[in-house]
Amino acid sequence: MKNSIFIRQWLAALGVALMSLSLWAMPASAQEQNSIQKIDFTTLPGDKLGVKITLSQPIQDPPVGFTLTDPARVTLDFPNTSSALEKNTVNVGRGVLKNVNLVQSKGRTRMVLNLTRTSSYTTTVDGNEVNIELQPSATISGDKTASSGVTRFAESSVGDGQQHTLTNVDFMRGKNGEGRVVIDLSDSTTGIDIRQQGQKVIVDFLNTSVPENLQRRLNVTDFATPVMNVDTIQNGKNARLTIEPKGLWEHSAYQADNKFIIDVRPIVEDPKKLIQGSGQGYKGEKLSLNFQNIEVRSVLQVIADFTGFNIITGDTVSGNITLRLKDVPWDQALDIIMQTRGLGMRKNGNVIWIAPNEELAAKEKSRLDAEQEIADREPLVTQSFVGKYQKAADLRLLIFDPKFPKNSMLSPRGSAVVDARSNTLFVKDIEKNLVKIEQMINQVDVPVRQVLIESRIVLADDGFSKALGAKLGAVTRATSGSNAIGIAGNGSASANRAQGGCLDGSPAGAAGCPVADYTNTLFSNLPATVAGMNAGSLGVSFFSAGMNLLLTAELTAAESDNKTRTVSSPKVVTGNQQRAIIESGVEIPYQEASSAGNTSTSFKKATLGMEVTPQITPDNKINMDLVVKKDTVANLNVNGAPAINTNNLETKILVDNGDTAVLGGIFEETTTKTLNKVPFFGDMPVLGYLFRQKMDTRSKNELLIFITPRLLDDSMKIE
Repeated sequence: MKNSIFIRQWLAALGVALMSLSLWAMPASAQEQNSIQKIDFTTLPGDKLGVKITLSQPIQDPPVGFTLTDPARVTLDFPNTSSALEKNTVNVGRGVLKNVNLVQSKGRTRMVLNLTRTSSYTTTVDGNEVNIELQPSATISGDKTASSGVTRFAESSVGDGQQHTLTNVDFMRGKNGEGRVVIDLSDSTTGIDIRQQGQKVIVDFLNTSVPENLQRRLNVTDFATPVMNVDTIQNGKNARLTIEPKGLWEHSAYQADNKFIIDVRPIVEDPKKLIQGSGQGYKGEKLSLNFQNIEVRSVLQVIADFTGFNIITGDTVSGNITLRLKDVPWDQALDIIMQTRGLGMRKNGNVIWIAPNEELAAKEKSRLDAEQEIADREPLVTQSFVGKYQKAADLRLLIFDPKFPKNSMLSPRGSAVVDARSNTLFVKDIEKNLVKIEQMINQVDVPVRQVLIESRIVLADDGFSKALGAKLGAVTRATSGSNAIGIAGNGSASANRAQGGCLDGSPAGAAGCPVADYTNTLFSNLPATVAGMNAGSLGVSFFSAGMNLLLTAELTAAESDNKTRTVSSPKVVTGNQQRAIIESGVEIPYQEASSAGNTSTSFKKATLGMEVTPQITPDNKINMDLVVKKDTVANLNVNGAPAINTNNLETKILVDNGDTAVLGGIFEETTTKTLNKVPFFGDMPVLGYLFRQKMDTRSKNELLIFITPRLLDDSMKIE
């Protein structure tokens, strides 16, 4: 225990040191003209404490402040003010004030008054002096009881005649089951008083009006929090908010700009804990004990007289103890005594029963056995639950799953039946189990948040091709007869007719022109070819009648440049942690032969689709399991089955609401160079170009996949 206290003190000292370091590192430009020069403390009658803050310049309005109940603290903000004190921590140790911490940030100074217990405060301004009067609230012992003290949460401006307004009152359930009331204020200078009156929390907003549409009762029982109702009314010049919780609870309040927030948290009563609540460590009033060889019963009586608790000591508690404790919280002193003598305790209200641990364990076992015996004989009650947002069959699995009978919420005599038509669950069990089942159903049968998920798949193709080639042919004719001698190739007769005339001197295309003059006259046929287009050509023919010679040359060239950009954008709306699939495309049929020789028709999918399972985190981020695919049909068949071009991505990603993330990309670049030529002739300088075919091809393919999730509200609009 001493080690834990030392660690807390060390962490507190470290925090103050870090704040001091941040102030030391602050640039000179951030320092303001006004500054805190001095802090004085005065003890006032009635256990009150006065705090006087002297500034270098007078101010008009008191600093805006708020209070915390756990830990007990009053915080004041001084805008456009720096600290001229030598230290950032001032130790006081007077009245309810332990110390004062000063923190400077963003042109303002925050003063934190650390208190020994919750206190109300008032603030007044006199020139360059700010006077604060701390008034301890009524002490609460035992269980939660009424506190008549009013805590001034936020002080309004001096002489504030301004009429403020409540703009909205909302309620929501916190992630730990607390009820959260959120009040929107017209401005941050509204004065606020808060107090607990019996089993209610009452908040008064000073000089504040409530619109008629906000003067209402919010019944928030279905949220499964300690809060039952929230009432908002106009109370004279003030607005009054009344929060009515149930059971054992505690509350805290804080303000952020124009929002005032009250959290009401459930408390699970611990029979081994003297002071209930979420606070850690010992929180009782301090006392000093100095006894030599005194009976344990007598020491317990002293603590009972000091605290006002009713302490019942078992008959088996005996023996003496020597104690020397100084300024120790009384709950810690009691814990030390019980640990020393091997004792335990059970608390019920303001009654504490103390006995040896073995006796308490035996009593606890006896009590549980008696409760079990009563439950075995208790009459069964039937209660119906109508599923609001879930199917009754799913609710039944939460209560009783046949696969996991040990996790059943039902007693051995209990049963659960579902009526699918009316979506109603009928549970028959003892009253105590029905209460637990109802609480569980209220927690899980709530609306599921919706998510709009949009995916964009961008597929870009960039292709470029160019080719250069030539055709070359020659033919000659003998001087006698009609025979021709040519250097043959693979050209056609119609393509190689002489443009200058027949070899015998007749005009071109004359009827007497021998056919043999024009056939197979190409001996180099390497034209430029580019898929999907015709090549341009330039042809030249040389004809000599005296030499009986026809020479033809044709140069061809082609160039192609194409760009394609395809954008696909599948969208889908689904619930939190609910899998969604969207798919669009074709199914291609093909014949498939079986081992028996039979033929059947099968199908292959070529689709654009997305499969996603989102999970909404507490800070409104979206965690997604994603499968994105874009398939197309390829110009290829293998044994009758079509080939599919596949682009798939499978991943898990966390994205902020409304942000766009690049899931991945594939970039592919292909360069091809082809050279066809006639041996020997194609290697000749200059003339070799007439015997070559050259082709260059370059292609680029790029695939990018984007994802954008957006949260939707209850009306299916983007938040």
